[in-house]
Amino acid sequence: MCIQNANEHLAQSEGRLGREFAALEELAKLLGLSKPPEFIESYDISHTFGADNVAGMVVFHNGRPMKSAYKRFSIKGFDGQNDVGSMNEVLTRRFNHYYNDEEGSTFKILPDLILLDGGQPQVNAVLPVVAEMGINVPVFGMVKDNKHRTRAIAFDGGEIEINSHRSAFTLVSDIQEEVHRFAISYHHKKHKKTTLSSSLLSIEGIGEAKAKALLKHFKTISKIKESSVEELQKCSSINSNNAQKIFEFYHNM
Repeated sequence: MCIQNANEHLAQSEGRLGREFAALEELAKLLGLSKPPEFIESYDISHTFGADNVAGMVVFHNGRPMKSAYKRFSIKGFDGQNDVGSMNEVLTRRFNHYYNDEEGSTFKILPDLILLDGGQPQVNAVLPVVAEMGINVPVFGMVKDNKHRTRAIAFDGGEIEINSHRSAFTLVSDIQEEVHRFAISYHHKKHKKTTLSSSLLSIEGIGEAKAKALLKHFKTISKIKESSVEELQKCSSINSNNAQKIFEFYHNM
């Protein structure tokens, strides 16, 4: 029974590996690559009307997610909505890590293919970065339809239709969904933290240090809202006047 189970598991693994390699091989032919890409990096930008701009980077190794190499970026270069500028900043920072990080960092792995969530504008934003930094990696965009599903691949001012290439289409769709999920989950986390902090910072006498102390002590904004004046004073940074102001703020809203 053990041998039978082992053989079945091996057959299933070989089947998955076969399908994944077939998808990579089909994608390589479709994009004109010299060989199937072993490492694929993908990037997506997420924000709320230009606020809390972030990017997600996912890595697929031999067609499978390599979660240990996933990275999150908080956009630092500007405020407001600018997906193209964000892509430029993120890829610049990513390849600075490639040159400057110590051995052992997953940033030291050079991808065989870069897929950006977006069309030609995103590709155009990244091509000068990889050229200036001496990175010889092909860059393509992943274009969505009006239902936010993968439709085509953007390259050289045009689009490569992939719907009829089932294996490659499934792989690219999986990559696009995964990088979107990863980027938006980071954005939601950052946006929630910003919202909570801004709520506390609206209270007279509560600065950033006291807001952080309150969140550390009570863990959630709901707990702070539910606390009495006496309970609020148990936070070491909060005096009686602060506690009264916090209580009044949330109970008079």
